[in-house]
Amino acid sequence: LAQAVFLIEKGEQFLDMTALASAKKILLAECQGARRDSLCEYYLARVYLAEYIYYDQVRGDTAKALDSLAMAESTGRDAIARRPGDARVRVLMGRIYQVKLSRYTLTDLTRMMLDESPVVAEFNRALELDPGSGEAELGLGIYYLYIPRVFGGDGHRARKHFKKAAKLMASNPEPLVWVSISYREEGRLEDARIFLDRALAL
Repeated sequence: LAQAVFLIEKGEQFLDMTALASAKKILLAECQGARRDSLCEYYLARVYLAEYIYYDQVRGDTAKALDSLAMAESTGRDAIARRPGDARVRVLMGRIYQVKLSRYTLTDLTRMMLDESPVVAEFNRALELDPGSGEAELGLGIYYLYIPRVFGGDGHRARKHFKKAAKLMASNPEPLVWVSISYREEGRLEDARIFLDRALAL
């Protein structure tokens, strides 16, 4: 499993399909039977989500991308069933739902928003389990930055989450980049530059 995790991280960082395929092969072989590692489904869901990103953003293959996304969601639900109290699993499921949300039409969003957003529900559950989850704060920020205003989207609200994430992930420049993006979206380029410079300094 340690080798699989190494390959997953490489695959996620560089969108390396060879690494992802090798990780999946290991996991599918090792993650059999009732005594399998309880993180198996979590790692598999990460592989499928990375595959989705590769097929969607690199290859432009919508059919394969959607197949991978469906597998990520199904495996993510299995991961929650096995580890309902693990904040990492909830963060991952929030990311999967966020990707699904990005593909919805306005009509789909309107129908879905009659209930609580599953994205918000998963990230909030992660924060209940681990108040120090910078990844959950980051996910909420991205959600509020890009969801239409009529559904609660708000750059200022997004920045609050990004800034919390930046404190919780002090050595990671990504939350600072997102603060910069949120200012840029509002045309506040001087403010955007300040946070981009801070990110570059890291």
